[in-house]
Amino acid sequence: MASAPPHAQRLTWPQRLAWMVCAMPELVKSFAWDAFVLFFYAQVVGLSGWLIGIAIAVIIVFDTLVDPWIGAFSDRLTGTRLGRRHSLMFAAILPFSIGIAMVFAPPAGLGQMQILAWLLGWGLLARCGISFWTVPAYALGGELTSDTVERRLVAVLRNIGNQLVILTVPAVAFEVFFVASPAFPKAQLNPAPYPGFGLFVAILGGTLMLLGALGTYRRARQIEAQESFTSESEEGSGPIAVLMRMVRAIRITPNIGKLLLVAFLVLFVNSVINQLSLHLATYFWQLDPSWTPRLLMAATFGSLLAMLLAPLFLKLFSTRQAMVIGLCGFFAVQALAVLLPLGGFAPAAGTAAIGALIAGLRFLGGLAYGLYVVPFNVITYEIGDEHAYDTGRPAQGLVSSFMFIGLQLGSGAVALLAGSFLGVIDFPVGLPVEAMPQDKVDALAWFVLALVTLAGGAMAWLVSTFRINREKVDALRTAPAEGTA
Repeated sequence: MASAPPHAQRLTWPQRLAWMVCAMPELVKSFAWDAFVLFFYAQVVGLSGWLIGIAIAVIIVFDTLVDPWIGAFSDRLTGTRLGRRHSLMFAAILPFSIGIAMVFAPPAGLGQMQILAWLLGWGLLARCGISFWTVPAYALGGELTSDTVERRLVAVLRNIGNQLVILTVPAVAFEVFFVASPAFPKAQLNPAPYPGFGLFVAILGGTLMLLGALGTYRRARQIEAQESFTSESEEGSGPIAVLMRMVRAIRITPNIGKLLLVAFLVLFVNSVINQLSLHLATYFWQLDPSWTPRLLMAATFGSLLAMLLAPLFLKLFSTRQAMVIGLCGFFAVQALAVLLPLGGFAPAAGTAAIGALIAGLRFLGGLAYGLYVVPFNVITYEIGDEHAYDTGRPAQGLVSSFMFIGLQLGSGAVALLAGSFLGVIDFPVGLPVEAMPQDKVDALAWFVLALVTLAGGAMAWLVSTFRINREKVDALRTAPAEGTA
């Protein structure tokens, strides 16, 4: 049986805030990459669509493959001067910062293949650099404390950090860098702001990484110094060896496979809904553009409220029950946003009243999703404890990598399948609102409603099948204290 360090103590507030900062660089990268890279290279730089598709596919596939290697490698980095998590976290700062800055600063006059090489090279450096940060940093959250209440707070703080990024970074981007001018009414088409924006993302992300790593370093080293996990036998570190380790991990601890599938499904369905929501907002609800930031803010404020309510919520319900309730609430709200107008129970399309209704539902959706995310983070750490007990070695890195593999696969699937859903229902392209056939709009709405209902039910069922072995988790937490008494 594994023997783990006595790390049941509560964290200090500086350590808690440093951990919250650790969660923020990944969201900074995600916003910059998801919101701008595709548009920048397609519409501003002029890289052809199929070359962009190749570049993004290669980067996502490589990123997905490297995550489990990083997780396993981090778990095995025992005895290093900076520790198994912080060795990689500190090493990630420069590659990410340089890579993301250069992605937004391609030289003028490059040919198509040269632009492709630029995006591939610097994009891989940025994406892999942030992976060397995110995987061990997320694993660190499961090792900073084993106290149940403190872990819930750790999960809350991680998601508060995420929401702070969502609230602030887009505002800075569109208020400071991408500002409309007479020459460029659509500021995103102006090439001038992109290098400065890339430098801003690099400096902000690198600074957050440095602050988070420094703030959690001492606590992590204290914990690792007291560990007495069993020695790990020599194993290969190549792709085949890592793949075999992943298969063996799922076989030993089946919850790991469920974690991978849940992460994939949640991101995939959520991303599909987000993409089709723009069509719904334009043709079904007929909202004017001013509602777009309001809907984003409504969902974000709902999630922030969820972070405040999560500790009480997890006292009332078990971790698994809280996840199921949160998911069901989230998908129920998404369904109501479509079902109420279809049934004639909502204000007329194109009115301020329908906008207010959708904003209110988005707020409730953000609240429900936040109440799901916090217990999901907690159960991820408990699965790491369970696998550490089963194997007698650190496992939070490997388990965390499974979650990020699921997220990468979900993101990649959405990128590859974008538009196919509209093709299934033969939705017309490029028509103004008044010319769009109502039967096509209704077909889109029913399609989204069916997707939300089926996917929500499937994911709620899958989450309900999680069964954490409490004896293993509790034994891992108490054995060291007994051994040192």
